[in-house]
Amino acid sequence: MSTAQDTVISTPELLEATLLQLPMRDLLVTAPRISKTWHAVTLSPIIQRALFFETDPSASKRVRNPLLRKLFPPFFARPPPANSQRSQSAVWPGNADAILAMPWSKAPDAFKDAEASWRRMLVAQPPVQTVRITQTINSFMCNPERHGALKHSDMPLRMGGLYDLTLSFLDDDDTCFRISWRRNTEDQSKMEDEPKMESDIILEIVVEQGCLSPIEKWTMDEQFCSDGAKAMEIVWGKWD
Repeated sequence: MSTAQDTVISTPELLEATLLQLPMRDLLVTAPRISKTWHAVTLSPIIQRALFFETDPSASKRVRNPLLRKLFPPFFARPPPANSQRSQSAVWPGNADAILAMPWSKAPDAFKDAEASWRRMLVAQPPVQTVRITQTINSFMCNPERHGALKHSDMPLRMGGLYDLTLSFLDDDDTCFRISWRRNTEDQSKMEDEPKMESDIILEIVVEQGCLSPIEKWTMDEQFCSDGAKAMEIVWGKWD
């Protein structure tokens, strides 16, 4: 090993800077296993912020967690504009089938673990602090709708909370969801036709209830239910 390499490995600051160049998955999974020294360096505040475990006070433009976007596609798919001619699956990218198709299905035991690292990851930097929920029941006779907000005690929002919150509504195979993210200020100015969001994200839930809807409730496969799942507190308004 060269003197330069020795210097990098033996100097925490240089090793930290080097590790920050790694792909996020390698920084999270591989680097800590190399040695006790590397593991200790990955626990530094800078790397913990890079891994979305800790809040980054220097972040200004919101960035959604790139690793979570790959692991949980339905939760990060950007819905098309309301007036666009897109398929139902594009307009409502989240449903039971989308959950079952996630990378989770290839390693369910790792994802189910109550201590799995994905649960502790912030969904975005700077962190999401406000979440609104809209639930609509589409039936033959009427279309009641209600609005709610996630309690502030559940903030900042981490992936475990977002996953638990969303799965709590997927008790019917005719349920779809989509998540809208507040755009950065400079992006909002380019989208004049879209209404300004008053919260960081909006979780929209739609349940289709028709005369042919099954009498018995469909339930999510147990392997997709996290062992660390927690009930999320929602402050609901009245049904309209």
